[in-house]
Order: sequence, then C-alpha cells, then structure tokens
Amino acid sequence: TSNILDKNAEIFSENKPDDNIEYIRIYGRQNGQRVFRYFKKKYLKDVDGLKGYKVILPESNNNGTFGETLVGPFVAEQDVATTQTFITIGFFKNKNEAEHVLKYIKGKFARAMLNTLKITQHNKRDTWKNVPLQDFTSSSDIDWSQSIADIDKQLYKKYNLTPEEIDFIETHVKEME
Repeated sequence: TSNILDKNAEIFSENKPDDNIEYIRIYGRQNGQRVFRYFKKKYLKDVDGLKGYKVILPESNNNGTFGETLVGPFVAEQDVATTQTFITIGFFKNKNEAEHVLKYIKGKFARAMLNTLKITQHNKRDTWKNVPLQDFTSSSDIDWSQSIADIDKQLYKKYNLTPEEIDFIETHVKEME
C-alpha cells in the first residue's frame, strides 16, 4: 500500500543487509520523502515485470492542467518494486527500451494525449488510454536516439497531425528535460 514504509518500517532497511537472504528494492514514500528501501523477497508474491526495467512516476501527479509536466519520472533497474503511490510503465529486458519510454512520456505529443483524459492530479492507468503504444526497440519506426523535440516531430508526422494541431501542442504543452 501507499503508506507501508511508514506503517511497517521494521521490515524495511535503508541498506541491503549482507546476510545471504534475497532482497527486493522498493521505491515509496517514508516520512513524506521518496526513498528506496529493501525487504525480504519472501514477503512478496511473484509480480509480473519485477525482473524488467520500467519507468516509475507518481500516481498523483500535478493537478491535471492541460500541458503540465510530469513530476519525477525515472527508469528503474530490474528487481525494483514500488508502493501504490507510484505507477510503472513497461517491463523491458533492455534498459535502452525503458529509456526510450522515458523520452516518449517526457515529449509534448504523449503528454498532450495523456491530458485528454488526465483532468485531475490522478495519473491512473485509464488516463493513459489515448497515448498510443509505440515500438521502443531499435527496429521502431521512431528514431529514439534523437532529442525529445525531434521525437515529437517524428510522432506528429506518424500520426498525420495538421499544422494547427502541432502548433496547439507546441504552444500549450510545457517542455520537459
């Protein structure tokens, strides 16, 4: 749950113990701060994607204003879980693909599509329904090695956006680094 690091602090440790027991790293909030902690793997049921790379971001993110930025998305390594305070996007065997997802969601195109349904701070799975799924591999029709701005240009072309639609997105959606 969202507050498990506060409620059950005794089962989490700041550093990975050196005791030959298998541990999982978890990202959550403790005492109002975003933190990584460790806990024994035996406490966790098998979770799809735990072994994969993923993008993590807060489930509650800004206020739903069209064009706003996303707060704190990052690529998480393999064997990282999260509390319910956060959502994950993708489960990749390859870190590069997760980094491509991060570039995609930082782009203006993806966030414009997100903001068609994200009208509050809540950033649940359903709010992402209008964000088109992409191929994040090296065989994609998008060159993910480009800058975020250039990726957006490729996406505008891919989805046949009109100059007016492009101008709207470019002037109403804030840039992210």
